[in-house]
Amino acid sequence: MKKQQKIDDWIQLTKYVHYIDTMIEKKLKQTYNLSLKEFYVLYEIYKATGKKYKINDLIKIVDLSQSAMSRLIVRIEQPTKALVVRQECLEDQRAMYIYLTEEGQRVTEQALNTYDSLISKVSFSNIRELSQIDRLEK
Repeated sequence: MKKQQKIDDWIQLTKYVHYIDTMIEKKLKQTYNLSLKEFYVLYEIYKATGKKYKINDLIKIVDLSQSAMSRLIVRIEQPTKALVVRQECLEDQRAMYIYLTEEGQRVTEQALNTYDSLISKVSFSNIRELSQIDRLEK
């Protein structure tokens, strides 16, 4: 495969992934009023033992700055029914845990089902087909 072809295929792949991310985020926003990053935070907490996470550890996993994570947490703490709550870590008073509430667990489980149904439609053969169609159109 030529260098140009590899680059063209990579560009097509990133466009496809961006399209999928946009589609998923739009559905999560419409259905649950969640951004993709908010969903990822809820999902990581959902997977964690005890449905809790140290905020500083979560920052590394979700790849957000401290200030962006703080703003995100405020958004998902504030709805009529809060999805998360913060609590000081007993072992390390400088650290803060974030827990899923019952509502947070319920919304996360529903959003997981929605996310799963959307990504089940993703096909890597579709990526190849899109790439071939794009080449034919040029």
